[in-house]
Amino acid sequence: MAGNGGCARLMNGGRTGLGLLSDLGVRPVINAHNDLTGLGGSLPRGPVLEAISVANESFLEVESLSDAAGRAIAGLLGIEAALVTPGAAAAAVLATAACITEGREDLVARIPDTTGLRNEFVVQAGRRTFYDRSLEGAGGRIVMAGDEASTSEADIENVIGERTAGIFFYAPGAPNVVPFDRVLVIAERHHLAVIVDAAEQVYPLDNFSKYVRAGADFATYSGKFFGAGSMAGILTGTAAGITAARSNSYLAFEGPDAQAFGRHMKVGRTEIVAAYAALKTWLEMDHAQRFRRYRRLMDSMRSRLDGFPYLSFSYEDGSATSDPKPPDSLRVTFDRSRSPKSLAKVVKELHEGEPCIILRPHYQWVDPDRDHLDIRVSTLQAGQEKIIADRLAEILGG
Repeated sequence: MAGNGGCARLMNGGRTGLGLLSDLGVRPVINAHNDLTGLGGSLPRGPVLEAISVANESFLEVESLSDAAGRAIAGLLGIEAALVTPGAAAAAVLATAACITEGREDLVARIPDTTGLRNEFVVQAGRRTFYDRSLEGAGGRIVMAGDEASTSEADIENVIGERTAGIFFYAPGAPNVVPFDRVLVIAERHHLAVIVDAAEQVYPLDNFSKYVRAGADFATYSGKFFGAGSMAGILTGTAAGITAARSNSYLAFEGPDAQAFGRHMKVGRTEIVAAYAALKTWLEMDHAQRFRRYRRLMDSMRSRLDGFPYLSFSYEDGSATSDPKPPDSLRVTFDRSRSPKSLAKVVKELHEGEPCIILRPHYQWVDPDRDHLDIRVSTLQAGQEKIIADRLAEILGG
C-alpha cells in the first residue's frame, strides 16, 4: 500500500528482523479488517510453517507432489478429487476451462479462444461479485440472469441456450436469488456444470465438502481463510472434473506436447504443502476454543471503550458465510450527533498513526453515511486488541 502518510512510508532504521522492510520503505500493519489479499492474506503458523520448511529443504517433483496432495486433501474431505491452485480465483479459472474443454486435448490447446464452443456461464445478477471475472480468464462468457433486485428460476431458465456450459453460484447466497439446491435442479435438467465460489466457506467444516457432495461439479476455496497464506487455494470436485481442470493447468504445460494455457497459474512446492498442512490443521482445530478467544478479545476492547457515551457495541460475524457462526468482529457504532470526530476521520487517523491500523471500513472506502466500524479479531496477533482499543480511545480523546 502506497500513499502520502500511509502504510508504505519510509522507516528510519528498524528493529531486528524488520530491516528488510525498512530497506523497502514499508512498515507492518495491524490487520483488523479481514484476510485480505491486499494485506497479505493470512499468517501461516505452527505446522504450516514447519511443512513449508520441510519443502524448502530439497527439490521435489512438483507434479507428483501436487497429485499426492490432491489425493490426500480429497481423503480428508471425503470427496472424489481436489487440486491445489494459486488461490480461489485461479481455481475458478481452471474449473471454467474444464467445463469448456472437458479435458479434450484439441480444445485444451485452444483456450482461451473459445469461439464456437459452449462457453457461457450463467451468473445471478442479484449476487454478482467482481470475482466472477475469473470465468473470463479461461475464455468464459458471463450471461446475467435477472437483475440486481432479484433473480428467479425462470430468469435462469430464460438465459440458458446452446452455448451455455454451466452456472456459477456464489455460495453465501442471498434472499433475493435462487438458492443452491434449486440451482442444482436447473443445472441437472439442462445437463450443465455447476461451479461454486466457496472461497470463504471454511466454517462450519462440512462446507468444504457439502457442495460437491450435493452435486456441484466444482467448488473453490481460498487458502488464506484457513491459514495457508495468500498464494494457495483448493479446487474440489468430481474425479472427471478435476482431471479436466488439471489438463488445463501448469501441470499439463511441461513436456514436448505442452498445450495447456495455465502455466501462469503454477503452484510451488511450498504452496502445495502449505495448503495440505493448513487444511489438516484447520480440520483438527478446536474451533470452540478459537471462538472463545475471539470473545475475550472483543470483551477486552469493549471494556476499554465502554466509557464513551456516544459509542454502542455489538458482536458480529464479519465473514461472508452461508451459515451463521459465532461472532469474530466487534462493531462500534457512533452516535454521529454527539461524536467529536467523524467515522472517516477516526479511520484515517488509525491508518496514519503508529502503528498503522486497518479495520472495516478500509480507510480508502468510507461511505459518508456509515455510522459504525468493525474490528475483526480473527486476524489479530497477541496484544493487538489492546493497541487498537488504546488508539481508539486516544483518537476520541479519552
